[in-house]
Amino acid sequence: MAKASNIIFCLKSSNVEGIGVSANTILTALNPEYIPGLFSFSIIVTIVDLNCSVEHNCTIELFDPSNMSFIKMEGPVPILEDKSNLPDEYKGFNLAMDLNNVDFKRSGLYNLKITIDGTEVGEKEIFVKGKNE
Repeated sequence: MAKASNIIFCLKSSNVEGIGVSANTILTALNPEYIPGLFSFSIIVTIVDLNCSVEHNCTIELFDPSNMSFIKMEGPVPILEDKSNLPDEYKGFNLAMDLNNVDFKRSGLYNLKITIDGTEVGEKEIFVKGKNE
């Protein structure tokens, strides 16, 4: 059964073909200059134990402290050629996304949820607090 084995918040992610995904400045909390205010950051998610030879739909949703959907990204997972000799539960893919100028209205605990084909496969909380508070 598919699961998110890693969920990383960072200042910048990169995905270099043939090398893979990397995270620059891993974050334990988001600390923008101002709340309310805009903040740019990246999220990296590793999904394992998923048959990547068929298409799947992936949804990544960030909920604000009142549990309202704040950001929602959705789309198909590309079909990947399996060149690995790993057991199925260790095969998967990395997804790196940059979120630019996210408008945080208030501080608090935000929750990221990842679903594959409508089934939740992982979640992670991240605390957000402005430096001006």
